[in-house]
Amino acid sequence: MAIVSCPSCNESISSKNKVCPHCDLQLGEVSEEQLARIAARKRVKKQQMFMNHSFLALILFLGGFLYLYSRQPTPDSIEMWLTRGAIAVGCLWYLINRIILVYLKKKK
Repeated sequence: MAIVSCPSCNESISSKNKVCPHCDLQLGEVSEEQLARIAARKRVKKQQMFMNHSFLALILFLGGFLYLYSRQPTPDSIEMWLTRGAIAVGCLWYLINRIILVYLKKKK
């Protein structure tokens, strides 16, 4: 008896289990086609998650610029530091997510 991961939910289960106790996948009846479909569904779900993160990062980045140019906070004030921080964090978060998305698309 070995500990393996479920092909659907990636939870640790016993190799003797016929059904995954976490997601109720019938392990004995899984074909190669079903495994490929499950893997494709996981990949699409992961890509969608990073795409959503990219949109949130872009909103943070653009919100920082909008606040900076509409409110024009005084230099060296808390508002200015927060605005610059939002712009920097949003920019870095967006770039990192886009790099991850390119990597996931090339991984196909």
